[in-house]
Amino acid sequence: MKTQLNTLENVDIRNIWENETNDFTPWLAQSDNIDHIGEAIGIDLTVEEKEKPVGPYRADIFCKDEGENPVLIENQLESTDHKHLGQLLTYASGLDAVTIIWVASEFSDEHRATLDWLNEHTAQGINFFGIVIEVKKGNGHHYPVFNVVSQPNNWSKSINSDGYKTYGKLTETKKKQQDFWVFLKDRLNERKITSIKPHTPKACHWLNFAIGTTGTCMSATVDTNREAMSVGIRIRSDKDLYHRLMQQKQEVEDEFGGSFKWFTKEDKKCSNIRFYNEDFDIDNKIKWKAYADWMIENLLKLQKVFSQRVKLHKTNDNEVSIN
Repeated sequence: MKTQLNTLENVDIRNIWENETNDFTPWLAQSDNIDHIGEAIGIDLTVEEKEKPVGPYRADIFCKDEGENPVLIENQLESTDHKHLGQLLTYASGLDAVTIIWVASEFSDEHRATLDWLNEHTAQGINFFGIVIEVKKGNGHHYPVFNVVSQPNNWSKSINSDGYKTYGKLTETKKKQQDFWVFLKDRLNERKITSIKPHTPKACHWLNFAIGTTGTCMSATVDTNREAMSVGIRIRSDKDLYHRLMQQKQEVEDEFGGSFKWFTKEDKKCSNIRFYNEDFDIDNKIKWKAYADWMIENLLKLQKVFSQRVKLHKTNDNEVSIN
C-alpha cells in the first residue's frame, strides 16, 4: 500500500457499514477484500458462498483455500462477544472447516485467549485466526486495515520439519513437489533474480508468484501424472479481466513468443492463461536445474507481458467502497 497508513485518520467503521449482514458481510466477501484477509494470514482464499446454510443457521462467508480445503469466516462490526464465538465453533464444525477466521472491530482479551487456546489444543491442520479490522481515511479515500491478533504459534501446525507450509497429508509425491519448489526458490536466489517474488513453497502441485495486484498472480505448476510443467496467469473471480485479456490474445502471445492455453468456466471462480512444457520428470533431479531455469525465464516473460496489462484494470485496490 503506497499510502502511509500510520499517518491517516482513524474512522469509526459504523460510519462505513451500518448493518453487519446487509453491508459488512457483502463488502468483506468481495474478491479484493477477501484477498486482503488472505494476504494478512498467508492463505489464498476464494469465496464460495455468503450466508452459507449450516443446519437452521447461516455462516457469514464460506471459502476454499488453494488446496480446496473449507475455510470459515465469521465477522462482526462490534467487539467480539460470546454469541459470535458460539457461532464460530458451530459453523466450523458443521462445515468441517480447517481454517477458521474471526473478523471483528475489537477483540477482548478473553476471546483472543480462547483462539490461542484452540490453536494449542485442536488437532494438527485446524487453524484459528483473529483479525481486527480498522478503517483509515486520507487523501479523499478510505482504507481498510486487517491486523492479525491471534494465529497458530509460528504456524507450527502447518509447517513441516523443513520450515515450509503443507496442506493435508504429506504423501511422497507432495513431498517431492515441495522439494522442487524449494529448489526453484533457491535457484532464484542463486541467480539473484529479485523481481520474481514466490509465495511460500507448499507441498502441492503449484507455486504462486506476486504480480503486483490482488486477485491475480503468476503461477508455476508441475503435473506428475502427465509429466508436464507450466507457467501462467491465475485470475481469481474477475471474469471481466480474463475476457479483456482474451481480446488481446494475439498481441500478448506474439509479445510472449508462444501460444497459451486459455480456459475459464463461468460457474468456476478461477480463470487461467497457461504456457506448457510437456517435458518434466520430477524424479530426474539431474534436470531440476533445467526445469527451474525454464520456469524462471518464462515467468520473467509473463511478468513483462502481463503485469502492466493487469494493473490497468486494477485501481484503488485498498479503497473502501460500500456501493
